[in-house]
Amino acid sequence: MSIEAVNPKAYPLADAQLTITILDLIQQAANYKQLKKGANEATKTLNRGISEFVVMAADAEPLEILLHLPLLAEDKVPLIFFLS
Repeated sequence: MSIEAVNPKAYPLADAQLTITILDLIQQAANYKQLKKGANEATKTLNRGISEFVVMAADAEPLEILLHLPLLAEDKVPLIFFLS
């Protein structure tokens, strides 16, 4: 998927180098059993205050499923969209 085909609501969008770094962090978190997957689990961890950062796929269909997370993460934790 190209950057032009991404929904403009998926902001901020990671560049190629940042995407590689994020995927490395995700792999490390999965190895340590620290990774939560899915919108529901992300919402729970944001509400409980145990999230360090939030990573969302920019090609999720429909994207509106994820668009409540930036509101929850506002000023608490960093969040970013990336091309999967």
